[in-house]
Amino acid sequence: MMSAIPRRSWIKDFERASGIRDEIYRREQLARFEAREREKQKNEDREMELRDMEMYALVQMVIASPEQVADFKLQLDDYDAKTVEALIENEEALKLVREKMETMLEEAEVLPDGRRVFKTKDGQRVFDEHGQEVPRDTIDPDSISAKKPLWETFRNARIEEHRLTEEREGLLEYQNKLDSARDRLDKGEITTKELDALKGDLEKSMPDAVRAKVGNDRLEAENTNSQKLETNAPVLPNNMDALMRQTGFGGPSGP
Repeated sequence: MMSAIPRRSWIKDFERASGIRDEIYRREQLARFEAREREKQKNEDREMELRDMEMYALVQMVIASPEQVADFKLQLDDYDAKTVEALIENEEALKLVREKMETMLEEAEVLPDGRRVFKTKDGQRVFDEHGQEVPRDTIDPDSISAKKPLWETFRNARIEEHRLTEEREGLLEYQNKLDSARDRLDKGEITTKELDALKGDLEKSMPDAVRAKVGNDRLEAENTNSQKLETNAPVLPNNMDALMRQTGFGGPSGP
């Protein structure tokens, strides 16, 4: 006789199906919650970004205070004074180097075509006043007196004259920038953003000759402040060690 095959319990099947539905529902709820949280965070980030943009825009629109404008005007005056000093020194240096060049041209060997020529220090080559080498079939270096100005001396003077000329152009251009900045202040209200931009441009484009003078003033001011601090420092008595031992701060006293 064949034994009966046990039936699967419908209750267990129902419980299993119910558990699966509950798990699916739990996962769906978790996914919805995470999606809401992501959307919430995204909205918060967007709102914060908008607030930052609004704050940035407000900062750019802030009008510089009278004190800030006054301080900048003083800075402009200082930069302008330093630029004028540099221009005066540049003019004097240019005058000297041009006089030196003129003297050398007057003393130089003159070719039939009117060119002034100079022999090199080693006596092997000849150059004209424009820096062009003159061939030996035009003039023999040995025919030029050793007392005549040397090519290296004249060349260095030309280089210095060119450097000073470029420096002067830069100083004049910077002076125009200072005038433009002052004109902008005279027009009335200016934002802190525009004021900072003017300061940054003037600092960045400052010629080396002016920067050196500004730097020297800053260094002198720092040294003066340092000397004041040293002068105002309390003077310790000569018997400080003995006093510290008596008060117990100096450790055990000696024999």
